[in-house]
Amino acid sequence: MLAVLAAAVSCRKGDVFEQNSYSLETTTRMAGEIVNGTSGYFGHIKSDKVTNIGQGVSLLDMSYLNMNGYAVQLYLYKVVLGSATLGVAIPAPDKKADYPSALAANLNAEVSVLGAVNGDVQGSDKLSSGIVYRNGTAVKSTFSDAKGGFFATLRDGTAILADQSKYGTYRSSLYNAIGTREMILKDGYVAEEASPAQKARSFVAVSQDGMTVWLGVVDGVYFYYSNGITCSDLAAILKAAGAWNAALLNSGDVTTLIKRDDLGEKLFPVVNTPSAQGIEKESVNALAIIEN
Repeated sequence: MLAVLAAAVSCRKGDVFEQNSYSLETTTRMAGEIVNGTSGYFGHIKSDKVTNIGQGVSLLDMSYLNMNGYAVQLYLYKVVLGSATLGVAIPAPDKKADYPSALAANLNAEVSVLGAVNGDVQGSDKLSSGIVYRNGTAVKSTFSDAKGGFFATLRDGTAILADQSKYGTYRSSLYNAIGTREMILKDGYVAEEASPAQKARSFVAVSQDGMTVWLGVVDGVYFYYSNGITCSDLAAILKAAGAWNAALLNSGDVTTLIKRDDLGEKLFPVVNTPSAQGIEKESVNALAIIEN
């Protein structure tokens, strides 16, 4: 497939066609660790850039072709806890959902927000499907369905990802928590997926010691820009980045990542291209990076 694509985009010089070369060479250490640790997925690295957002917080912007020749766009935050932490941004009291940029702005009135991704899936009651804890207080203490689990920062400053069966074990220790969908990486093993569909996805992952968190998005829908990713391929990428557990937050149109921009027209602009024609969609909550 890649050879066919290379021939298609080659340029003619006299009577000789020059074939564009494909390379797995990266310019950043973060991207290099992911590519080197993920066998048989990457076909060509178009570009990779890491931006330092704050103390202990970096954002990888990575554009590439997978081995099937499809374009993919990944945005990945890495957060070292202690230097920064994770919090939950929720809508104003008169709303059940809001744009992730607005959710971040709401939380920024209390603390310094550096960035965020959309949160949990909306349940049939229009609330978050999972639990929601903010600063040790339960906003929603039940799960609306039997799917998924939860991400949390604990009172001791570490982070966990767990399924619903562990809720009782950790309940008294939860500080900030948000519901998640299915686990795609569990105890260092890539989970088996029922349907290998490529979609736009948002996600969160945690290291084995609970001191590093990754969160981000993979864009989808737009053929020449990004075609989404399967759960198993995303899990392999996050494992290569250093994660021990990983879970989806949402998929499809809601997939949104924002980054603080103190010099821009908007304090929290959308960085990625949401699959609803690039338009930001409402979410029941957001997982936010908070400066300590």
